[in-house]
Amino acid sequence: MKVYAPRRPPPHGRMQGFTIIEIMIGLAIGLLTLLAIYKLFSTSEGRRRTTAAVSQAQTAGALALFAIERDIRSAGLGFAGMDPAYLGCDVQAYKRTGRDPAQYTFPLLPVQIVNGNELRVLTGSSANMFIGARYSASASGVFTMERSNAGFQAGDVVVGTSDTDPKKCLLMEVTAGAGSSITGPGGAAEDDPSVRHMTSGYTSFYTGASLTPERNGGSFVDMLDGAATSLGEGWLFSLGNQPTRNVWRVQDNQLMRYNFLDETDTKSVAVAEDVLQMVAEYGFDKDGNGKVDKDNEWTSFNVESGSTPAVSNMERLMAVRVAILVRSSQYERDAVTAAAPKWANGSKDFEMGTGDEWPHYRYRVYESVIPLRNTIWGQQQ
Repeated sequence: MKVYAPRRPPPHGRMQGFTIIEIMIGLAIGLLTLLAIYKLFSTSEGRRRTTAAVSQAQTAGALALFAIERDIRSAGLGFAGMDPAYLGCDVQAYKRTGRDPAQYTFPLLPVQIVNGNELRVLTGSSANMFIGARYSASASGVFTMERSNAGFQAGDVVVGTSDTDPKKCLLMEVTAGAGSSITGPGGAAEDDPSVRHMTSGYTSFYTGASLTPERNGGSFVDMLDGAATSLGEGWLFSLGNQPTRNVWRVQDNQLMRYNFLDETDTKSVAVAEDVLQMVAEYGFDKDGNGKVDKDNEWTSFNVESGSTPAVSNMERLMAVRVAILVRSSQYERDAVTAAAPKWANGSKDFEMGTGDEWPHYRYRVYESVIPLRNTIWGQQQ
């Protein structure tokens, strides 16, 4: 029988394991793998951010153009059929509360383009296609209508013109119109054939609430009243009970809007983000062929600085061309835009400045030719 002695462990110097060189090689391989993974993630994340930023900018551009287009298509509602002699008249207006200054003026135009990059769109809110009515006399806030006061309701906002001075108009609030009654001879109630814009309270046709007139006041409230040599004749055009004169402009890469009739630019609200620029121009049917089909029929006027289109041109105003330039919020390390974006069917460049940063962003142009449907309809009357 053999007896085996217990096996001795190998000497300490002969134990198996990783050498320092092997560990360093392993760490290097691991670091290279992590670097490759990080590089792949960084590239993927960069593309994701670019895609997300471009998608966001595209959505903003589509939304911005849709909002402006919808507003312009309604431009001129309520006064589109007026005599072109009144277009561009200085409308004297007043707003009792919520606006500073309370008294203000603006030109009577369906669309006003200021400096080629700001839009001011005036439209009524009436559901009826009302083209205006003539008054034969006016005194102390009462208009004697030539035919009837149909279409004018208590609470409507109207623009009144004067035959004496066609360049002066008045914005008023109707306090009594169709359906109102007055006390006739013998104390009997009779239909009131007039249109009134008093400063005293009245009952709104639309809500039934008792209201204090917001727009009847200021130093111009009686400007349409007759005089010793004239009974005061002219036209009244109804803008409904909630007219707007929306001002559209770009500020701090946002498309902003506010209603000029009720508030000032301090009340501007953002409609869309990532909007870098907005440009606009008028389209006139100068040759009378019923369409805007020549380059020289597109132009931009600065109405506020006195360069108002001639009345003959405003009578032929058919469309407005608007272009929105949106920019992705993602700054690219490499230049990705080689030339300035274009508009007007590629015939005009957006002003991009002289800096070297703009080529590192991606851009998209949204452009539309928007017909002024109410103006075109009014020309047929």
